[in-house]
Amino acid sequence: MNFPCPKCEQSGISIKDKFRVGYWRETHCAQCNARLCANPWFLAPFSLVYMWLLATCAFLFMFEDVGAMAIVYAVIGWLVIDILNIMLIPMSVMRNRNPEEPNGENPAERQA
Repeated sequence: MNFPCPKCEQSGISIKDKFRVGYWRETHCAQCNARLCANPWFLAPFSLVYMWLLATCAFLFMFEDVGAMAIVYAVIGWLVIDILNIMLIPMSVMRNRNPEEPNGENPAERQA
């Protein structure tokens, strides 16, 4: 299952790359080599939900009689949030690091 690139509109983003951008990473489109990231306006609330889930499950584990089920709740919640992260968060095109190079490569790295 591939996701469309926001720049070229072709299916050039693998599910692994889409998962990575959900953790504040960048990736590249396989078709047009555009630098992509998750839209930070959508990613920031998802990160807060991750932290809220972790804090809630830690509270349940330490102070309530939930025991190891709190860990099960955390894993299930984490998987649900990851699936929503992959399916819902849009990607944004990033500017090239070096404006002279169309694909963002550094000429000094190419010679080495």
